[in-house]
Amino acid sequence: MNWIVNVLLTVFRPALGSIILAGLLLYWVLKKEFPQEKFLKLIFYIFSSVIIFQSIFSTILNWWLWSQQLISQRLLPPHSPINYVLKYSWQHYWFESIVTIITAVIVFLGIYFLNKKFEKNLFYNEEKYLAALGILATGWPNCLIFLSIVLFLGVFFHLISLFLLKRSERLTLLYFWIPSALLILLLSDIISKYIGVNQFII
Repeated sequence: MNWIVNVLLTVFRPALGSIILAGLLLYWVLKKEFPQEKFLKLIFYIFSSVIIFQSIFSTILNWWLWSQQLISQRLLPPHSPINYVLKYSWQHYWFESIVTIITAVIVFLGIYFLNKKFEKNLFYNEEKYLAALGILATGWPNCLIFLSIVLFLGVFFHLISLFLLKRSERLTLLYFWIPSALLILLLSDIISKYIGVNQFII
């Protein structure tokens, strides 16, 4: 009965995230640089709005689908307290969206303030947006794996540059945000099955 809602949650958001990230990656390859901050900021706001709209639409659609069946009608007011459907909607349609957006904002602000403290020597200006978009695309809790992979790759290649190539270059994560997010989206089913991140889902 709720297969339409499930499609929205399991297909639409990851597909949109993949399209956005692939577009940014293509732009980077062709132009040898990332889009300007204003454009990345616009994409972030649009993507966040789409996530919120998806939660609203899924909640309304689920209510309507329940109202069309005699059995599921018993779950809606006045047959049942509205608290039940609100709790169901929060758990299935809102929790992941809200936590994902909050995590993206926290990482964005973390990168911003760290960069400000270290006089913009720690991150490039685009990174706060790339990190936030990667989190929005991968979603909760896969974004935890996404952040871990980016950090690991940054440190790993920095050590290779330092010890094998004898180069003491700036540690940058700039080139790992988009590929890592796309990798997480590609391997999302494997991550959900074999890596214990599902314990963070209510």
